[in-house]
Amino acid sequence: DCLALLECIDPTDRCPYCFSPDYNLANRTCPDCYKAKPVFARVASVFDYAGPAGTLIKKIKYSDKAYLAEGAGAYLAMQFLQLEWPMPDLIIPVPITFTHWFSRGYNQSHLLAKGLSKIVQVPVQEALVRKSGDFSQAGLSHHQRLKLSGETFFLKKNQELRDKTLLLVDDVMTTGKTLGKCAEVLYEQCPSSIYA
Repeated sequence: DCLALLECIDPTDRCPYCFSPDYNLANRTCPDCYKAKPVFARVASVFDYAGPAGTLIKKIKYSDKAYLAEGAGAYLAMQFLQLEWPMPDLIIPVPITFTHWFSRGYNQSHLLAKGLSKIVQVPVQEALVRKSGDFSQAGLSHHQRLKLSGETFFLKKNQELRDKTLLLVDDVMTTGKTLGKCAEVLYEQCPSSIYA
């Protein structure tokens, strides 16, 4: 019954660069990505953050139901394989602050990445750290999110990412700002491409 309530997004209806539903078939992109060079090789999501899928993510993130991440990670794998993207060399979860990790006991994006990793057989690497003291974006408006500072994410020492294909995984994408800031830091190591 629960499975029947989860509706996956058809990626052919979305911009392949930012996953916006404002997709122009003639240009094969959305108006924003048509005007500016996209940050990522491609971006996708499994679900819209609404209804039962939104509840699933909220349960993982806020209700101490970490065990749900493995099944959600399987949905990530299903969508990833459907997209026919190149297989990444590494899966990199978006980090959370120590404060959030301490209160939650886990990083939900890391758990989703592990669920995906188990199926596609690609290692998860925690290459990024997030500055502590950073606050939750959950209550921010779209405009407030876009104005956030980029000095939140840092590369861990001794990361070998040059010429690698990377897949960034986050639990929720709203404006894409968080993923974009992570990508900016990762690009310092000259990977061949970054997908999200």
